[in-house]
Amino acid sequence: MRKIFIIMAVAFGIALGAQAQQSAELAALQQQLNELSAKIAQLEKANAEKTVVAEQAVQLENANAAKIAQIEQDNAKKTWSLEQLQAEGKKNMAGAWANDIKLAGDIRARYEKRESFNDKGASTDKDRQRIRLRVGAYGKVNDFTDFGLRLATGGSRTSSNSDLGDSGNSTTTAGGMKDIWLDQAYVDMHPELLGGAHLFLGKMPQPWITYGSGLIWDTDLNPEGAALTYEKQFIPFKLKANAGSFVMRENNLTRDIQLWSGQVALEKAIGPGTLTVGVSDYYFDNANRGGYNNLSGTNVLNTAVQSGTTNQFNLVEGFGSYGFTAFKLPVLLMGQYVVNTEAINGSEDTAYLTGITIGKAKEKGSWEIGYSWRDIGRYAVVAGLNDSDFAGETWAGCRGHRFSGKYQVFKNMSADLAYILSEDWKGRDANTLQADLNFKF
Repeated sequence: MRKIFIIMAVAFGIALGAQAQQSAELAALQQQLNELSAKIAQLEKANAEKTVVAEQAVQLENANAAKIAQIEQDNAKKTWSLEQLQAEGKKNMAGAWANDIKLAGDIRARYEKRESFNDKGASTDKDRQRIRLRVGAYGKVNDFTDFGLRLATGGSRTSSNSDLGDSGNSTTTAGGMKDIWLDQAYVDMHPELLGGAHLFLGKMPQPWITYGSGLIWDTDLNPEGAALTYEKQFIPFKLKANAGSFVMRENNLTRDIQLWSGQVALEKAIGPGTLTVGVSDYYFDNANRGGYNNLSGTNVLNTAVQSGTTNQFNLVEGFGSYGFTAFKLPVLLMGQYVVNTEAINGSEDTAYLTGITIGKAKEKGSWEIGYSWRDIGRYAVVAGLNDSDFAGETWAGCRGHRFSGKYQVFKNMSADLAYILSEDWKGRDANTLQADLNFKF
């Protein structure tokens, strides 16, 4: 019995040892399985991440391909547009300059009444209606050169008026001159290197400071030649200067009659306004060539006034103005004094003018009035180049008053009125009324 018990105990111990060993092996195996599962999970996670990255890469590649296709399509369109623009540009190149040209001009309708008296006191009345047309084109040649071209009615160097009459005839006949003339044709060069300087060549607007008085130069006169103007602001004044050489008469057998001019002015703010003072010199070279006192035809010098064959002209001028505001109105006081240093008669070699302008007709409903007095010696200025409306076109050896007014009726339309009371060197009076309607475009 005891042996059986021992044998059973041994068998049970062996069984327990085997079971313990098997449990340990199972635990180790379970741990290995857990570790393997963890690694599999990590691998699956990594694979999933790689799959996402791969999908993103595919999406990005597709998006890039779409962008590339769009860019290629846009480039193709741009290329086509550029080619089209180039073709259109070449097509329109011949007429492109016209886009930079400005057209401008004016039309003036005038009623004029002149009453003149001869040296015996007999009076003569003259009524006439007149028209003036000026049309110009202005534009750029390049970055430093502009040009101007203007056509005008008339035909006189000092007047663009055409008389109405002659039964509506448009030909050049007495009382019916309707011709169109070249009034201006010039270039204006102003390189940036010469800041403030302008070189004019051709038949040009007057380069001089004149105040529009007509004492030396009629406002319709456009000199022909070359002129250099300069304007620059300094402290505390502004400098204005010009110089020019102009052909006054082309002579085939003798030397040409030429005008050499120079002018300097200073402008400075003083008190409530601006003061301008300046000097000018106008020298007519060879003015007495040909044995007669004539610059450019029988009408330039009134031989009854400018008698003699040796009269020369060197006009030295001093001028000044003061502009200010009074009672909210602009006011301009001005004056000119001229001496012909080469006149044949020293007692008739000076001319002067004083004047005032109040207001400025610019905007609709605005107005201005003016007054001036002038006294012109018989040998002081070149008769026929100065104001052709004063003193019954006597030009020199005269004196008198000029009253003027202007009202801006509408934009680019004004009504002007002038009345001239004058007396010439023989004591003959001339009273002139001028009523104008001016239209600008």
